[in-house]
Amino acid sequence: MTSLNIFKKKILFIWVVVVPMAVAVLYYTVFAMDRYVSIAQVVVRQPGQDAHKSSVPSIALMMGGINPTSREETLYLREYIISMDMLNVLEAELNWHTHFAQQWRDPLYWVGKDVPREELLKYYNRLVEVHFDETTGLLTVEVQALDPEFSQRILKLILSRSEAFVNEISHRMARDQMKFAETELELARKKYEDEKRIMLEFQSHSEHLNAQAAAESRANIIATLEAELTTQRATLNGLLSTLNVNTPQVRQQKARIAALEQQLEAEKRTLLSSAKGDKLNVVAARYRDLAIDVSIAEEAYKASIVAVENARIEIAKKMRSLVTVVSPNLPQSAIYPERIYNLFTLFIVLLLVYGVMRFVIATIEDHRD
Repeated sequence: MTSLNIFKKKILFIWVVVVPMAVAVLYYTVFAMDRYVSIAQVVVRQPGQDAHKSSVPSIALMMGGINPTSREETLYLREYIISMDMLNVLEAELNWHTHFAQQWRDPLYWVGKDVPREELLKYYNRLVEVHFDETTGLLTVEVQALDPEFSQRILKLILSRSEAFVNEISHRMARDQMKFAETELELARKKYEDEKRIMLEFQSHSEHLNAQAAAESRANIIATLEAELTTQRATLNGLLSTLNVNTPQVRQQKARIAALEQQLEAEKRTLLSSAKGDKLNVVAARYRDLAIDVSIAEEAYKASIVAVENARIEIAKKMRSLVTVVSPNLPQSAIYPERIYNLFTLFIVLLLVYGVMRFVIATIEDHRD
């Protein structure tokens, strides 16, 4: 029974540890192809942040209190690099798929020529890795290829298209913001010109440059006439208390009063409104409304001009640019596969699996006894 148990243990060890290790050693020594890695580090920055950063103590930057990078656009860029759009660019300009489809020796990294696009994208994401550092804002791009020069070419093309992508995002935002501000400015300018034209037409029709001032002047004249008329009537009453009605002084005073009353009536007819609505008080009220409209349109036009200038300043501050911190390198030696590390890790895992299986089998046999 003991020899049988030893035999079973040997068989179990062979199938759980020896055979998988033999297959792994065979794969890594015969089939696994060397993969070269080109690495670059980039960051998306805002030029407008430099001035702000210079006024902040460097210790704040070191503590991560202020991040001079544009995190949102960097994350957008990361998704773009691993997207189907970037894969299509590599296919069109470098024939990326063919580079890996030509090799047949490594079964784990072989891809057929007619593989669906979704599967090809998954394969692409195995060979192109993008890591974002939350602390520094750096985006690290690693590209694997079967040839060192080709891996560098792939990475250079990725960075070139990434720069165009970042510029397009910035310019699209700038175009939209400026288009809105300029549209509002054009509308305000047209409104201001329309209100001025209406005012000029009204002034030409009413024959008053400033109807409100004219009405106020006419009202002052009426007030002066009324005061003068009151004075003259008082004078007449004084004369009648001492002189006869037919005396020259009294007749002359009455004529003076009549002239003042006639003039006052004429001025009132000119100033006060009538059914036709063409009197000076109506004209002045209409002029005042138009003047208010012109003033409002002028202020809106001035505000729109300021808004356009502010938009230009804000756009300059928010423009993004892709800065290459570490340029794509030309690999000198293959990083992958990590044969020794992978075999050692696999051996440890297989030993653990073997130990667990031994424990389970022993537990079952103890319960059976």
